[in-house]
Amino acid sequence: MSQQHVLVIGGTGMLAGVSRYLAKEGYIVSVIGRTICKLDQLIEDCPPHSIYPIQADYNTDTIFTKVIDAIKNRGPFSVIVSWTPNYQALERICELNEQEDTFRLIHVKGSRRYFDDEEIRIPLNCNYEKVFLGFVMETGNSRWLTHEEIVDGVIQQMLAPIEDRIVGQLHPYSQRPS
Repeated sequence: MSQQHVLVIGGTGMLAGVSRYLAKEGYIVSVIGRTICKLDQLIEDCPPHSIYPIQADYNTDTIFTKVIDAIKNRGPFSVIVSWTPNYQALERICELNEQEDTFRLIHVKGSRRYFDDEEIRIPLNCNYEKVFLGFVMETGNSRWLTHEEIVDGVIQQMLAPIEDRIVGQLHPYSQRPS
């Protein structure tokens, strides 16, 4: 298998398990995170030369220079997994990922985005997939998803893509945790 280059935006927090999974499966994983100690811990947890940290805030223009460097050094991304509410930054990152091949954007979103979302512009050669994070009902009470449940849902999406995946439940929306 030729190694595929994957970008995980927000890959040191809730999506750290996705970053670790991809690294252990043999992908080249560029990970955007704000905190150097979390990026260092992720590198330590994974096989050598599998995690490439991009320390940046996706709300600043610095991110784009660092993404361009990652593409130059390791090739275009075959998959982008994103947990960011900054759609403009995500659109720009997708534009920077110029290539002839089709690539996937797995956009992880909170439950509110299922009901009220803004449009996102993506390149024609991008398969846009959404993973909506809901909640879990247990014995009459609701709780938010655990990081493990979220990671499992994103990995399921990677392995068996569908247009809109819901992890947990979204209905009844009035029952979600406060």
